[in-house]
Amino acid sequence: MAKLSVALLLLWVAPVAADSSGCIQAPKRQKACPNLIYRVAQLPAMPAPAMVCICASDFAPLLVTPASDSEKVQQNMLRRQMEVVHGEKLQSVLDILQRRL
Repeated sequence: MAKLSVALLLLWVAPVAADSSGCIQAPKRQKACPNLIYRVAQLPAMPAPAMVCICASDFAPLLVTPASDSEKVQQNMLRRQMEVVHGEKLQSVLDILQRRL
């Protein structure tokens, strides 16, 4: 009975984990995200908290402190690109990744 329960659970979870089309990620991503995380959160424009899928590796460059002026410029450009795509939910995503929410 336990084996059957585990098998059913894997069949139920596997399709959800394999499909990253609804995940928050970089718009230019062509391949599967190497670091997907799932969190329950309420992003702007969401009526209630829900499961959110985020490609953490796409947002990692925005979470580090730039070491030089050129890195700071690159980080600001990336942030502006992500703000255009994700709008006001970008800061919420960064907070989730930094575990502030």
